[in-house]
Amino acid sequence: MSRPTPLARRLSAVEKQRDGRRLMHTYRLTDGRTVRLSLLDVLGAVHEGLALHGQHVTEPPSDVVRYLSLLDPGDDTSMMGRTTRAVAAEWCAAYDEHRPVSLHSDEGAGG
Repeated sequence: MSRPTPLARRLSAVEKQRDGRRLMHTYRLTDGRTVRLSLLDVLGAVHEGLALHGQHVTEPPSDVVRYLSLLDPGDDTSMMGRTTRAVAAEWCAAYDEHRPVSLHSDEGAGG
């Protein structure tokens, strides 16, 4: 296995620095692909998705939302990771099934 050239190492360092400024992160999807998304785009998608509760979705979810619905659950088991996946998955399912977005059950904790 050969070592990367000095130019390749420098380009990699510049890319990491740029991504750090843009808050870019690499996410692994359940289908094996990886995507790079801005944390601000992710937070924006979750915010929009939460606001959709009870509404019919008439426009297709963005690519960011589709990617978030495919996040690998094993990569982030935190409350925020689970919430992000759940909101995006419900948004996509509601659009695909032509029904209102339902982010919680009306049956209560026992139902």
